[in-house]
Amino acid sequence: MPDICSTRSKISILLFLAFLAILSVLYSIQVFDYDSTISGISSIYLENVRKFKESYPPMLIGAYESENRISVSVAALKPIGFTVYCRYFDKNGTEHEKPMKAFIYPLFVVICDKKSAETHRVAITDGSIGDVPEQFQVVVTRWNENYKRFLTHCSAPIFGKEPKWLHLVEMIEHYKLQGVSKFYFYVREIELNDMFLLKHYAIKREEVELIDIPSIYFDAVSQQLLAIADCHLRNRLSANWTIFSDIDERLVMTEEKETIREFLQESISEKYGAVMFAQRWIFKYEKLPEKFINYQQIMEEMPTRKWSLTTQPAVNCTDGKHCWGKMIINNQKVLQMLVHDVGEYENGYVPFILDPEVGYIRHYRDMNLGKWWERNRGAIERYQPFINTTYSPYFGSQLLSNVLQVLHEVYGNLR
Repeated sequence: MPDICSTRSKISILLFLAFLAILSVLYSIQVFDYDSTISGISSIYLENVRKFKESYPPMLIGAYESENRISVSVAALKPIGFTVYCRYFDKNGTEHEKPMKAFIYPLFVVICDKKSAETHRVAITDGSIGDVPEQFQVVVTRWNENYKRFLTHCSAPIFGKEPKWLHLVEMIEHYKLQGVSKFYFYVREIELNDMFLLKHYAIKREEVELIDIPSIYFDAVSQQLLAIADCHLRNRLSANWTIFSDIDERLVMTEEKETIREFLQESISEKYGAVMFAQRWIFKYEKLPEKFINYQQIMEEMPTRKWSLTTQPAVNCTDGKHCWGKMIINNQKVLQMLVHDVGEYENGYVPFILDPEVGYIRHYRDMNLGKWWERNRGAIERYQPFINTTYSPYFGSQLLSNVLQVLHEVYGNLR
Protein backbone atom coordinates (compact mmCIF):
# COMPACT_ATOMS: atom_id res chain seq x y z
CA MET A 1 0.00 0.00 0.00
CA PRO A 2 1.41 3.44 -0.88
CA ASP A 3 2.73 5.35 2.07
CA ILE A 4 0.11 8.11 1.79
CA CYS A 5 0.03 9.02 5.45
CA SER A 6 3.81 9.21 5.73
CA THR A 7 4.12 11.70 2.86
CA ARG A 8 1.18 13.82 3.95
CA SER A 9 2.30 13.78 7.59
CA LYS A 10 5.83 14.91 6.67
CA ILE A 11 4.49 17.70 4.47
CA SER A 12 2.05 18.81 7.20
CA ILE A 13 4.75 18.83 9.86
CA LEU A 14 7.17 20.80 7.67
CA LEU A 15 4.50 23.37 6.80
CA PHE A 16 3.46 23.68 10.44
CA LEU A 17 7.05 24.19 11.64
CA ALA A 18 7.62 26.74 8.89
CA PHE A 19 4.46 28.54 9.98
CA LEU A 20 5.67 28.70 13.59
CA ALA A 21 9.10 29.87 12.52
CA ILE A 22 7.64 32.73 10.46
CA LEU A 23 5.40 33.79 13.33
CA SER A 24 8.33 33.65 15.75
CA VAL A 25 10.40 35.94 13.52
CA LEU A 26 7.53 38.35 13.14
CA TYR A 27 7.00 38.31 16.87
CA SER A 28 10.67 38.91 17.64
CA ILE A 29 10.92 41.96 15.41
CA GLN A 30 7.52 43.25 16.55
CA VAL A 31 5.85 43.81 13.21
CA PHE A 32 2.40 42.65 14.30
CA ASP A 33 -0.41 45.14 14.01
CA TYR A 34 -2.15 44.18 17.23
CA ASP A 35 -5.39 45.89 16.26
CA SER A 36 -5.93 43.88 13.09
CA THR A 37 -3.59 40.91 12.78
CA ILE A 38 -4.58 38.97 15.90
CA SER A 39 -8.24 39.88 15.87
CA GLY A 40 -9.49 36.88 17.85
CA ILE A 41 -7.70 37.46 21.16
CA SER A 42 -9.80 38.45 24.15
CA SER A 43 -10.24 42.18 24.76
CA ILE A 44 -8.39 41.99 28.11
CA TYR A 45 -5.43 40.30 26.46
CA LEU A 46 -5.34 42.79 23.60
CA GLU A 47 -5.49 45.70 26.01
CA ASN A 48 -2.45 44.41 27.88
CA VAL A 49 -0.62 43.49 24.68
CA ARG A 50 -0.94 47.09 23.46
CA LYS A 51 0.26 48.34 26.82
CA PHE A 52 3.16 45.92 27.25
CA LYS A 53 3.94 44.96 23.65
CA GLU A 54 7.65 45.80 24.02
CA SER A 55 7.91 42.45 25.84
CA TYR A 56 4.63 40.89 26.81
CA PRO A 57 4.06 37.46 28.42
CA PRO A 58 2.01 34.83 26.59
CA MET A 59 -1.45 33.70 27.63
CA LEU A 60 -1.41 30.65 29.90
CA ILE A 61 -4.08 27.95 29.80
CA GLY A 62 -3.10 26.15 33.01
CA ALA A 63 -0.30 25.26 35.43
CA TYR A 64 -0.15 21.82 37.07
CA GLU A 65 2.05 20.87 40.00
CA SER A 66 3.61 17.43 40.46
CA GLU A 67 6.17 16.18 42.95
CA ASN A 68 9.09 18.26 41.64
CA ARG A 69 7.80 20.48 38.84
CA ILE A 70 5.07 22.77 37.60
CA SER A 71 4.04 22.10 34.00
CA VAL A 72 2.56 25.13 32.24
CA SER A 73 0.50 25.12 29.03
CA VAL A 74 1.42 28.24 27.09
CA ALA A 75 -0.51 29.82 24.21
CA ALA A 76 2.67 31.27 22.73
CA LEU A 77 3.74 32.12 19.19
CA LYS A 78 7.13 30.63 20.02
CA PRO A 79 8.91 27.53 18.65
CA ILE A 80 10.28 24.57 20.59
CA GLY A 81 13.51 25.57 22.33
CA PHE A 82 12.58 29.25 22.73
CA THR A 83 14.05 30.56 26.01
CA VAL A 84 11.61 31.88 28.62
CA TYR A 85 11.54 32.47 32.37
CA CYS A 86 9.29 30.92 35.01
CA ARG A 87 8.02 33.52 37.49
CA TYR A 88 6.58 32.58 40.90
CA PHE A 89 3.98 34.54 42.90
CA ASP A 90 2.40 33.96 46.32
CA LYS A 91 -1.25 34.51 47.31
CA ASN A 92 -0.56 38.21 47.84
CA GLY A 93 0.71 38.61 44.29
CA THR A 94 4.31 39.06 45.43
CA GLU A 95 7.06 37.49 43.36
CA HIS A 96 8.67 35.37 46.05
CA GLU A 97 11.22 33.23 44.17
CA LYS A 98 14.07 33.96 41.80
CA PRO A 99 12.97 33.62 38.14
CA MET A 100 13.98 30.33 36.56
CA LYS A 101 15.35 30.04 33.03
CA ALA A 102 13.40 27.47 30.98
CA PHE A 103 12.32 26.82 27.39
CA ILE A 104 9.37 25.72 25.28
CA TYR A 105 9.35 21.90 25.23
CA PRO A 106 7.34 20.06 24.19
CA LEU A 107 5.28 22.34 21.94
CA PHE A 108 3.09 24.77 23.95
CA VAL A 109 4.58 23.53 27.26
CA VAL A 110 7.09 24.99 29.73
CA ILE A 111 8.41 22.85 32.60
CA CYS A 112 9.22 24.93 35.71
CA ASP A 113 10.90 23.63 38.85
CA LYS A 114 8.69 23.37 41.91
CA LYS A 115 10.18 25.98 44.23
CA SER A 116 7.92 26.40 47.24
CA ALA A 117 4.54 25.41 48.66
CA GLU A 118 3.82 29.14 48.91
CA THR A 119 3.64 29.49 45.13
CA HIS A 120 0.05 30.32 44.21
CA ARG A 121 0.44 31.66 40.67
CA VAL A 122 3.04 31.42 37.93
CA ALA A 123 3.78 33.37 34.78
CA ILE A 124 6.02 32.80 31.76
CA THR A 125 8.00 35.77 30.43
CA ASP A 126 10.72 36.42 27.85
CA GLY A 127 12.97 38.11 30.41
CA SER A 128 13.77 37.65 34.08
CA ILE A 129 12.89 41.18 35.22
CA GLY A 130 9.90 43.47 35.07
CA ASP A 131 6.40 43.49 36.50
CA VAL A 132 3.90 40.85 35.37
CA PRO A 133 0.24 41.96 35.37
CA GLU A 134 -2.12 39.50 37.05
CA GLN A 135 -3.88 38.86 33.72
CA PHE A 136 -0.74 37.07 32.56
CA GLN A 137 -0.50 34.85 35.65
CA VAL A 138 -2.31 31.57 36.23
CA VAL A 139 -3.23 29.78 39.46
CA VAL A 140 -1.30 26.55 40.06
CA THR A 141 -3.49 23.43 40.13
CA ARG A 142 -2.56 20.87 42.77
CA TRP A 143 -4.06 17.37 42.45
CA ASN A 144 -4.98 14.96 45.19
CA GLU A 145 -2.59 12.19 44.17
CA ASN A 146 -4.45 9.68 46.34
CA TYR A 147 -7.45 9.94 43.99
CA LYS A 148 -6.98 9.16 40.33
CA ARG A 149 -9.63 8.50 37.69
CA PHE A 150 -9.05 5.44 35.56
CA LEU A 151 -10.26 6.81 32.20
CA THR A 152 -11.00 10.32 30.92
CA HIS A 153 -11.64 11.94 27.53
CA CYS A 154 -10.13 14.97 25.80
CA SER A 155 -12.02 16.43 22.84
CA ALA A 156 -10.64 18.47 19.96
CA PRO A 157 -11.46 22.23 20.12
CA ILE A 158 -15.05 23.11 19.28
CA PHE A 159 -15.64 25.77 16.62
CA GLY A 160 -17.93 26.37 13.66
CA LYS A 161 -21.64 27.10 13.51
CA GLU A 162 -22.99 23.69 12.49
CA PRO A 163 -25.20 22.13 15.24
CA LYS A 164 -23.31 19.79 17.55
CA TRP A 165 -25.66 19.04 20.47
CA LEU A 166 -26.67 15.57 19.25
CA HIS A 167 -23.07 14.56 18.54
CA LEU A 168 -22.07 15.84 21.98
CA VAL A 169 -24.72 14.02 24.02
CA GLU A 170 -24.28 10.78 22.07
CA MET A 171 -20.49 10.95 22.37
CA ILE A 172 -20.55 11.61 26.12
CA GLU A 173 -23.07 8.89 26.85
CA HIS A 174 -21.24 6.42 24.58
CA TYR A 175 -17.96 6.90 26.43
CA LYS A 176 -19.61 6.79 29.84
CA LEU A 177 -20.79 3.29 28.93
CA GLN A 178 -17.16 2.53 28.02
CA GLY A 179 -15.89 3.61 31.46
CA VAL A 180 -15.02 7.30 31.03
CA SER A 181 -15.76 9.40 34.13
CA LYS A 182 -14.63 12.91 33.10
CA PHE A 183 -14.68 14.90 29.85
CA TYR A 184 -12.67 17.97 28.85
CA PHE A 185 -13.99 20.24 26.10
CA TYR A 186 -11.95 23.10 24.65
CA VAL A 187 -14.17 25.83 23.24
CA ARG A 188 -13.27 28.50 20.72
CA GLU A 189 -16.78 29.21 19.45
CA ILE A 190 -20.04 27.40 20.09
CA GLU A 191 -23.74 27.93 19.48
CA LEU A 192 -25.94 28.69 22.48
CA ASN A 193 -27.96 25.49 22.14
CA ASP A 194 -24.80 23.37 22.22
CA MET A 195 -23.33 25.26 25.17
CA PHE A 196 -26.59 24.83 27.08
CA LEU A 197 -26.10 21.07 26.90
CA LEU A 198 -22.44 21.17 27.94
CA LYS A 199 -23.22 23.51 30.84
CA HIS A 200 -25.75 20.95 32.07
CA TYR A 201 -23.07 18.26 32.10
CA ALA A 202 -20.60 20.63 33.76
CA ILE A 203 -22.85 22.11 36.45
CA LYS A 204 -25.64 19.63 37.11
CA ARG A 205 -23.75 16.39 36.56
CA GLU A 206 -20.14 17.52 37.16
CA GLU A 207 -18.95 15.23 34.37
CA VAL A 208 -17.60 17.90 32.00
CA GLU A 209 -14.98 20.62 32.33
CA LEU A 210 -15.08 23.51 29.84
CA ILE A 211 -11.88 25.35 28.91
CA ASP A 212 -11.75 28.47 26.75
CA ILE A 213 -9.08 28.25 24.09
CA PRO A 214 -7.73 31.55 22.79
CA SER A 215 -8.09 32.09 19.06
CA ILE A 216 -4.57 33.51 18.80
CA TYR A 217 -3.66 30.98 16.13
CA PHE A 218 -4.87 31.21 12.57
CA ASP A 219 -5.11 27.47 11.88
CA ALA A 220 -7.16 24.68 13.48
CA VAL A 221 -4.14 22.36 13.81
CA SER A 222 -2.27 24.75 16.12
CA GLN A 223 -5.39 25.21 18.25
CA GLN A 224 -5.81 21.45 18.50
CA LEU A 225 -2.17 20.87 19.47
CA LEU A 226 -2.48 23.55 22.16
CA ALA A 227 -5.63 21.91 23.56
CA ILE A 228 -4.00 18.47 23.44
CA ALA A 229 -0.94 19.73 25.32
CA ASP A 230 -3.06 21.28 28.06
CA CYS A 231 -5.41 18.32 28.38
CA HIS A 232 -2.51 15.90 28.70
CA LEU A 233 -1.04 18.03 31.51
CA ARG A 234 -4.45 18.18 33.25
CA ASN A 235 -4.69 14.41 33.23
CA ARG A 236 -1.07 13.51 33.87
CA LEU A 237 -1.58 13.12 37.62
CA SER A 238 -5.37 12.94 37.81
CA ALA A 239 -6.07 10.02 35.44
CA ASN A 240 -4.40 6.78 34.40
CA TRP A 241 -5.66 6.71 30.81
CA THR A 242 -7.09 9.38 28.49
CA ILE A 243 -8.86 9.08 25.13
CA PHE A 244 -8.05 11.80 22.57
CA SER A 245 -10.69 11.99 19.85
CA ASP A 246 -13.19 14.23 18.04
CA ILE A 247 -16.89 14.60 18.82
CA ASP A 248 -17.92 12.56 15.75
CA GLU A 249 -15.70 9.58 16.66
CA ARG A 250 -16.74 6.57 18.76
CA LEU A 251 -13.97 4.20 19.80
CA VAL A 252 -15.47 0.72 20.23
CA MET A 253 -14.47 -2.84 21.08
CA THR A 254 -15.78 -5.57 18.79
CA GLU A 255 -16.38 -8.08 21.59
CA GLU A 256 -20.09 -7.57 22.24
CA LYS A 257 -20.01 -6.87 25.98
CA GLU A 258 -16.42 -5.64 26.42
CA THR A 259 -15.82 -2.01 27.39
CA ILE A 260 -12.71 0.05 26.71
CA ARG A 261 -12.03 0.20 30.43
CA GLU A 262 -12.13 -3.59 30.72
CA PHE A 263 -9.83 -3.94 27.74
CA LEU A 264 -7.25 -1.55 29.21
CA GLN A 265 -7.38 -3.26 32.60
CA GLU A 266 -7.15 -6.80 31.33
CA SER A 267 -5.21 -6.75 28.04
CA ILE A 268 -2.53 -4.02 28.09
CA SER A 269 0.81 -4.84 29.72
CA GLU A 270 3.12 -2.41 31.49
CA LYS A 271 5.45 -1.86 28.52
CA TYR A 272 2.77 -0.05 26.52
CA GLY A 273 2.29 3.71 26.83
CA ALA A 274 -0.67 4.04 24.46
CA VAL A 275 -3.19 2.13 22.37
CA MET A 276 -3.79 3.14 18.73
CA PHE A 277 -7.25 2.55 17.21
CA ALA A 278 -7.80 2.40 13.43
CA GLN A 279 -10.29 4.62 11.61
CA ARG A 280 -13.38 3.30 9.88
CA TRP A 281 -15.30 6.17 8.32
CA ILE A 282 -19.09 5.97 8.37
CA PHE A 283 -20.60 8.22 5.72
CA LYS A 284 -22.98 10.85 7.05
CA TYR A 285 -24.88 12.65 4.31
CA GLU A 286 -26.94 15.19 6.26
CA LYS A 287 -26.33 17.77 8.97
CA LEU A 288 -27.54 17.12 12.48
CA PRO A 289 -30.88 18.73 13.43
CA GLU A 290 -30.72 22.34 14.62
CA LYS A 291 -32.58 21.69 17.88
CA PHE A 292 -34.30 19.05 19.95
CA ILE A 293 -37.96 18.49 19.02
CA ASN A 294 -39.10 15.16 20.46
CA TYR A 295 -38.00 11.60 21.26
CA GLN A 296 -38.99 10.25 17.85
CA GLN A 297 -36.61 12.73 16.25
CA ILE A 298 -33.75 11.42 18.39
CA MET A 299 -34.45 7.78 17.56
CA GLU A 300 -34.32 8.70 13.88
CA GLU A 301 -31.40 11.13 13.92
CA MET A 302 -28.83 9.72 16.35
CA PRO A 303 -25.72 9.07 14.22
CA THR A 304 -25.20 5.60 15.72
CA ARG A 305 -28.73 4.65 14.64
CA LYS A 306 -29.03 6.49 11.32
CA TRP A 307 -25.77 5.95 9.43
CA SER A 308 -24.15 2.62 8.57
CA LEU A 309 -22.17 2.68 5.28
CA THR A 310 -18.62 2.04 6.47
CA THR A 311 -15.11 1.88 5.01
CA GLN A 312 -12.64 -0.87 5.70
CA PRO A 313 -10.11 -0.07 8.48
CA ALA A 314 -7.32 2.37 7.52
CA VAL A 315 -4.33 0.30 8.63
CA ASN A 316 -0.58 -0.15 8.10
CA CYS A 317 0.03 3.35 6.84
CA THR A 318 3.43 4.19 8.36
CA ASP A 319 5.74 1.75 10.17
CA GLY A 320 2.80 -0.53 10.86
CA LYS A 321 0.75 2.28 12.42
CA HIS A 322 -2.82 3.06 11.45
CA CYS A 323 -3.67 5.93 9.09
CA TRP A 324 -5.27 8.88 10.90
CA GLY A 325 -5.64 6.69 13.98
CA LYS A 326 -6.57 7.99 17.42
CA MET A 327 -4.96 7.16 20.73
CA ILE A 328 -5.74 6.22 24.28
CA ILE A 329 -2.64 7.15 26.26
CA ASN A 330 -1.28 6.23 29.66
CA ASN A 331 -0.70 9.78 30.87
CA GLN A 332 2.47 9.25 32.89
CA LYS A 333 4.13 7.20 30.14
CA VAL A 334 3.76 9.90 27.47
CA LEU A 335 5.74 13.14 27.23
CA GLN A 336 4.10 14.66 24.15
CA MET A 337 0.80 13.86 22.45
CA LEU A 338 0.01 14.90 18.87
CA VAL A 339 -3.28 14.74 16.92
CA HIS A 340 -3.02 11.18 15.59
CA ASP A 341 -0.02 9.73 17.43
CA VAL A 342 2.25 10.11 20.43
CA GLY A 343 5.10 12.51 19.72
CA GLU A 344 7.41 11.20 22.44
CA TYR A 345 7.20 8.53 25.15
CA GLU A 346 8.80 8.54 28.57
CA ASN A 347 11.49 5.93 29.31
CA GLY A 348 11.15 3.77 26.23
CA TYR A 349 7.47 2.90 26.38
CA VAL A 350 5.89 1.87 23.07
CA PRO A 351 2.42 1.93 21.47
CA PHE A 352 0.08 -1.03 21.22
CA ILE A 353 -1.25 -1.05 17.64
CA LEU A 354 -4.74 -2.48 18.06
CA ASP A 355 -6.02 -4.99 15.51
CA PRO A 356 -9.27 -3.58 14.03
CA GLU A 357 -10.80 -7.01 14.60
CA VAL A 358 -10.51 -6.22 18.32
CA GLY A 359 -11.43 -2.52 18.34
CA TYR A 360 -11.67 0.44 15.98
CA ILE A 361 -13.11 3.95 15.52
CA ARG A 362 -16.64 4.45 14.20
CA HIS A 363 -16.12 7.89 12.66
CA TYR A 364 -19.44 9.48 11.61
CA ARG A 365 -17.94 11.82 9.04
CA ASP A 366 -20.03 14.51 7.37
CA MET A 367 -19.42 14.00 3.65
CA ASN A 368 -20.11 17.61 2.69
CA LEU A 369 -18.76 19.64 5.61
CA GLY A 370 -15.66 21.45 4.40
CA LYS A 371 -15.95 19.54 1.10
CA TRP A 372 -14.50 16.54 2.93
CA TRP A 373 -15.44 13.91 0.33
CA GLU A 374 -14.29 16.09 -2.55
CA ARG A 375 -10.91 16.64 -0.89
CA ASN A 376 -10.35 13.09 0.38
CA ARG A 377 -12.16 10.82 -2.06
CA GLY A 378 -8.98 9.43 -3.60
CA ALA A 379 -7.55 8.42 -0.22
CA ILE A 380 -10.81 7.07 1.24
CA GLU A 381 -11.64 4.94 -1.80
CA ARG A 382 -8.54 2.88 -1.02
CA TYR A 383 -10.49 1.42 1.92
CA GLN A 384 -13.12 -0.41 -0.10
CA PRO A 385 -15.34 -2.34 -0.19
CA PHE A 386 -17.73 -0.11 1.71
CA ILE A 387 -20.17 -2.19 3.78
CA ASN A 388 -23.04 -1.56 6.18
CA THR A 389 -22.12 -1.96 9.84
CA THR A 390 -24.05 -1.29 13.04
CA TYR A 391 -23.31 0.11 16.46
CA SER A 392 -23.27 -2.55 19.19
CA PRO A 393 -26.82 -3.81 19.87
CA TYR A 394 -25.73 -4.66 23.42
CA PHE A 395 -24.82 -1.04 24.23
CA GLY A 396 -27.18 0.59 21.72
CA SER A 397 -30.42 0.33 23.70
CA GLN A 398 -28.80 1.67 26.88
CA LEU A 399 -27.17 4.47 24.89
CA LEU A 400 -30.52 5.54 23.47
CA SER A 401 -32.14 5.48 26.90
CA ASN A 402 -29.35 7.55 28.45
CA VAL A 403 -29.37 10.08 25.61
CA LEU A 404 -33.15 10.55 25.88
CA GLN A 405 -32.88 11.02 29.64
CA VAL A 406 -30.23 13.73 29.33
CA LEU A 407 -32.09 15.56 26.56
CA HIS A 408 -35.26 15.50 28.65
CA GLU A 409 -33.33 17.10 31.54
CA VAL A 410 -31.76 19.74 29.30
CA TYR A 411 -34.38 20.64 26.71
CA GLY A 412 -37.58 19.06 28.01
CA ASN A 413 -38.97 22.28 29.43
CA LEU A 414 -37.92 24.36 26.42
CA ARG A 415 -40.12 22.66 23.81
